[in-house]
Amino acid sequence: MINFPTTFNDQLTKLSAPEIEAKDFEVWSGLTPEYAAQITGIAQEPSILEYCPNDSASRFMDIPAVERWLAKDRGAFLLIKRDDDTLTLAGYGWTGPEASDHVDGGKTTFALRISERYQGLGLATPFAAVIIGASIDLYGATNFWLETWQSNAAAVHVYHKLGFTDVAATPSERLTKDGILVPDTRLYMTLANT
Repeated sequence: MINFPTTFNDQLTKLSAPEIEAKDFEVWSGLTPEYAAQITGIAQEPSILEYCPNDSASRFMDIPAVERWLAKDRGAFLLIKRDDDTLTLAGYGWTGPEASDHVDGGKTTFALRISERYQGLGLATPFAAVIIGASIDLYGATNFWLETWQSNAAAVHVYHKLGFTDVAATPSERLTKDGILVPDTRLYMTLANT
């Protein structure tokens, strides 16, 4: 495996993403402080808070938090909406070397988020496919795995569509965006043949 980035990038790299480009979006690899600041805003959106509270509470709380997160070897990917010369962050994702006690042989963690403004446009699956393909090409990533909540049906659907399979389910509780503790099940998935 090639080393993942551990710091902000000076320049981003545009990735080939024909299905996304057909919808006037682009995918870029890398992360600048300016886009990290935009991620902190998306991390506060109710749909992200509902299932991914660590984004706003730790990973992307502020620029120093993002620097600590990057230091853990993270390949960042940005979904960008292009309107003429205006670029708007529409989503973000990442991969990085990390194992899980719940996923035997898992080596590369994977995650993605789509801003509420752009959800429902069919972007999550092709964005995820670009992230995975680029992580293989750029970093030699293998054995992808992820964890999600069973009640996050849209995400579970996207992951299954990509070929992820469930390998473990742990009954648990999660905090909702309103701070209420609800029963849920933590799903652990792996992507075959990577």
